[in-house]
Amino acid sequence: MKRLILLAGFVTLATVPAAAQTSQNIEFGAFGSYWRFDRSFLIQNGFGGGARLGYMLSNKVAIEVTGDYIVTTNLAATQDINVSTISGALLLNFPMSDRATLLASGGYARMVFGPDAPYAFQQDLLTGGLGMRYFVSHHVALRGDVRAEYTPKHPFFDNLWTGQVQGSLGASYFFIPPQQGRGFNTNFQWYWGAQGGFFLSKTNTEPYAYDPIVGGHWLITARRTALYVAYEQALFLADAHAVIYDPSSINSSVGAGFRDVTFNDVRRLMFGVLAYPTQKTIEPFGGLGFALAQVLNPAVDCTSCQSQGEAIEAQDRASAAASKAFFWLMGGLQVNYSSKLNVFAQYVLTSSSSNFLLDSNTHTVQGGVRLSFGTSKEGITDRH
Repeated sequence: MKRLILLAGFVTLATVPAAAQTSQNIEFGAFGSYWRFDRSFLIQNGFGGGARLGYMLSNKVAIEVTGDYIVTTNLAATQDINVSTISGALLLNFPMSDRATLLASGGYARMVFGPDAPYAFQQDLLTGGLGMRYFVSHHVALRGDVRAEYTPKHPFFDNLWTGQVQGSLGASYFFIPPQQGRGFNTNFQWYWGAQGGFFLSKTNTEPYAYDPIVGGHWLITARRTALYVAYEQALFLADAHAVIYDPSSINSSVGAGFRDVTFNDVRRLMFGVLAYPTQKTIEPFGGLGFALAQVLNPAVDCTSCQSQGEAIEAQDRASAAASKAFFWLMGGLQVNYSSKLNVFAQYVLTSSSSNFLLDSNTHTVQGGVRLSFGTSKEGITDRH
């Protein structure tokens, strides 16, 4: 009997890690990385680091988002270069044993080089990779990956393609929900929440830059859908610079006919609808809506203004370019700890708008928490 108990315990211990790779589980990971850049970029290869967030759609398939960052120089060591990458991928799991799993991935990556020319550009790349996980406990695994990134467009030369190769080694923690199947009942609730993260934006004279963003939101849930209202503010770590059209200007950073504008904060108010298709303990969600965005206190460089009237007109032009309406799309994951409390991670993409101080699309990666303060649906009572 004693031998039977020991054997059962050994089998249980050996097979427990496999449970971390089942549907609805979330992988949180951190890693160190080594980057080999395209030779034509004349950039030093080097070490960086990053983090990942993954969600198991099934025992075999997962989706994950990865962020990576590296500080390096050009080959002559005369210019500092920052490279940041955000990527999304589909991950296939091939168990090799109770503890080891082979990984294959494919997806899309956005690489942002900066801060100064000629290394001030962005690339959109296709990615593919192989990796391995080895579980050391029920929740913790060691993980190594090799990934290649490719784009047919070269930032400096026509008719050339570029490619980067990255190797990473790190550890992952798997959050395993307390129950599988249907989650807690979150229908018809009033949620108040807070979120924070990073805001990726650019102007018409500067490349993409990351800045912190914080805010709060209000969520009213129904069955599988919810009304979403949020207030957020991006706090720029350094002043952003842009130019606006002004025929009265005789001098600017880009020449006559334009006016330089400086600003350092952006506020937005978001309205929209979210959908929760699965309603499980760990559930993906998506949504869309519109937002009102405002650049706060834009300052116009009017050193070349010839009169007070010209200065007032220049400031009016900047104020008109400081507020616009946008469409947005959102996707994310939510973990329901109870019907009252949940945490979430989300990505928000906004549309671009002409004649706005922020150029092109903006990207936001956030995490936060929501707390219900009561039901949003009154029950039926008898009349007396």
